[in-house]
Amino acid sequence: MKASLPQSRSRWKSSSEAADGPAVFSLGYPALFHWAVLGVALGLLLYAAVRHILPVLALCVFVLVSGAVSWLWSRQSLRRVSCALTLNHGRAFPGESVEITLEVANGKWLPLSCLEIECELPFKLTHGIIKQPSPYTRERPRWVTSIPGGRRITWKHRLECKARGDYRLGPVRLRCGDIPGLFPRETILPPLEPLLVYPRIIPLTKLSLPLKQLFGEVSAPRNIYEDVSRPVGTRDYRHDDPFKRIQWKASARVGKLQARHYESTSGLSLLLILDVYSFCQEDEVSEEAFELALSTAASLAYRAHVEKAPAGLVANSTPEIQISISSGQDQLMRVLETLARMQPEAKRPIHVQLDQTPGILPLGVTPIIIAHRVSPGLAGLFQKFCLNGFSPLLLSCAGQTRAQDFDGVPSVSIYSAGDIARCCQEHVG
Repeated sequence: MKASLPQSRSRWKSSSEAADGPAVFSLGYPALFHWAVLGVALGLLLYAAVRHILPVLALCVFVLVSGAVSWLWSRQSLRRVSCALTLNHGRAFPGESVEITLEVANGKWLPLSCLEIECELPFKLTHGIIKQPSPYTRERPRWVTSIPGGRRITWKHRLECKARGDYRLGPVRLRCGDIPGLFPRETILPPLEPLLVYPRIIPLTKLSLPLKQLFGEVSAPRNIYEDVSRPVGTRDYRHDDPFKRIQWKASARVGKLQARHYESTSGLSLLLILDVYSFCQEDEVSEEAFELALSTAASLAYRAHVEKAPAGLVANSTPEIQISISSGQDQLMRVLETLARMQPEAKRPIHVQLDQTPGILPLGVTPIIIAHRVSPGLAGLFQKFCLNGFSPLLLSCAGQTRAQDFDGVPSVSIYSAGDIARCCQEHVG
């Protein structure tokens, strides 16, 4: 899917001579060996001077002078060197590519004889492997060049985004030194370039019967509810009206209690409920199932946006998420950005969070619960939804829950991102 998003550009620059900039340090190897060689040359110089051995004396002087020049050159090599890393897009979907522009400028007259540039990229982002071999595993593209004094060089690198997440590109390492390479030095620029990759969106063009009823591809009866965001006037107060519905100014003017009257609506509104806690109950977090759940939620949010249906998101992640039901491009971006940053961490079950958050389900909303496994608390939540007049839908991602596990509650089992639409077709049959 191509992202129809505005370009976002962020830039950072760093100079090794800034007061609060990155530190420049000497590499231990091979510098220690070279210092040892210079120490031996100094000893031979003293011995040759005492013994008046002119050839050895001249050789030792040449070695020591060359070493001193190389050391001074190395000390000045990374001074007034600036580096800028820029992305043409700060947002992307899996499968899309972003262009990394790396610009290095040498702001002094002394040339950089051999500059090595190394940029660390997240392994998950570049390879699409959800569970990487080690947290220290990185993709490290390298460039080696020389830069004359007062010049700048630019590289462009095409990066394909292969996995959802909130990333920081870098750090960038600059290695340089003297011409012989006797005293190499290095500076590390911190990772300050953000890149947000949204969850993968699967086109839901062929939906199962429950989803068709939701999005209106087949005619289905819907209850008529009042939209509290659209007041149209006042009416006489009834004994079953809540106290907060009273319109006091109108009541004082008329002389009897008046209640707010709202416009009726039969439009569909969705509340996506992501039970992150159900993915964390095994000995090892099922990261693949969790990514599938995020992709499912993103696909439903995108389809609701296409159908111009309001949608919201609730998740018991850490921190807990509660996005009120709304519609529009900004609402879709808010949901996608939240899903992109979400981690498989949760402190309490979803039914506990919903019980402690009254008023989260307005009348007429359709709750869609996305979970991995069904606990007794989650089953009780379904029963509570049904008793309160809601029509819940269960989406089981890579779990064991099937449609027959709940009497009267529509359920769809999803096993892979590529099977979202296909499983919907199987459910119809």
